[in-house]
Amino acid sequence: MNLLPKMLLGLSALTLAATGAVPAMAEYPEKPVTIIVGFGAGGGVDTVSRAAANALGESLGQPVAIKNQPGAGGGLATTALKAMPADGYNVVATTSTTLTFDPHTQDLAFNVDDFDYIAAFGVFPEALISLPSRGWKTFADTVAEAKSKGEPMSYASTTSVDRVVVGMISKQEGVTLNPTPTKGGAEAVAQTLGGHVDFAYSSGTYYAQAEAGNLQVLAVFGDERIEGFPDTPTLQELGYDISSMNMVLFLIPKGAPDEVKAKLTEAFGAAAKDPQLLETLKKRNMGSFVPVGEEISTLIHKQSDQFKAAVEASK
Repeated sequence: MNLLPKMLLGLSALTLAATGAVPAMAEYPEKPVTIIVGFGAGGGVDTVSRAAANALGESLGQPVAIKNQPGAGGGLATTALKAMPADGYNVVATTSTTLTFDPHTQDLAFNVDDFDYIAAFGVFPEALISLPSRGWKTFADTVAEAKSKGEPMSYASTTSVDRVVVGMISKQEGVTLNPTPTKGGAEAVAQTLGGHVDFAYSSGTYYAQAEAGNLQVLAVFGDERIEGFPDTPTLQELGYDISSMNMVLFLIPKGAPDEVKAKLTEAFGAAAKDPQLLETLKKRNMGSFVPVGEEISTLIHKQSDQFKAAVEASK
């Protein structure tokens, strides 16, 4: 009796059985994804993240949970993310300046190269503002008056970002523009309306008062003019080699598999077209700037290089 065919059949059966016993690699994602918001509930980063969650969940085929971990201007959540597995199940939502600016002015446990950048939704309408009665149409008029009078001017400051940017401008123009620290945008606007400072920086609280004609928007920090104020130039248009596009940024630990990054990028790209998200951005006067993938990664590194140079120039 020829045993060889039976032996071969037996080996084939064993091979098939062994192959079948090895579970196939699950396709990402096989469980819910968590967006860790680096700020408290109700703020801009939280609101935009929640507006995008449903669309992201539909695209990924898994629920997307929101978890708030505020602290250190988004730095607490970002630091925690660095130590998490690079598997795509934890995404941090923070402001882009947490990555592009803060590491240049603070001793932090992370830098811009420690993460992969998936998307950014909206741009905070950062600007310099003043009372219309000052007669300044743009920030060029403000600087011209400071030069002609040769006296220091004061401005309401809310962030270290505005202090570096205005400090760089002061040095470039040979004028003295002294920051008056405030506790936030509302106080900065109140200081301006009350005539306690010459002008102010605001990330968006000014918008309604400016629309009503109570405030003059002098210069825009971002790369593009702000919707509703088409005559207000950007800082770059005024001749300053700096821009601050502070966005709601979504990032993951560096080193995630390419297929995971591709799936996340695709999901965020779909969410970028979601009516609920776009309506939320519109209500917050954040425009409709929604870059994903390589576009946002390139922009984040460019902004980081600009801020690094600005920090050095302001010293």
